[in-house]
Amino acid sequence: MNLLNKTSQQKNPNTKWTQIKLNNWMPEIGDKIEGKLIKIRQNNNQTIYVIETKNKEKINIWGKTYLNELMDEININDYIRITYNGIQKTKNNRQMKKYKVERRIQE
Repeated sequence: MNLLNKTSQQKNPNTKWTQIKLNNWMPEIGDKIEGKLIKIRQNNNQTIYVIETKNKEKINIWGKTYLNELMDEININDYIRITYNGIQKTKNNRQMKKYKVERRIQE
């Protein structure tokens, strides 16, 4: 008997499982997301920002050129709000996603 079979025979039939799902932010124009920036990852030269919302949900936000430039001013553990403002044409006729990034200030 190999280890795989041995392990599967020892499983408790009453064990409960939950499916792991990716929480990627897919905004429409005007959508906002806010929470604490908890992690910045790199995936094949693509930046992914992970925000934890007030409901403790972790959301992945895929970086784009303009967003990455704005996020350079944000630190891990900053509480932020990102607003998606749609697509704008650049001077060289390319399309660029526009965002507004705000950081909450502690008073």
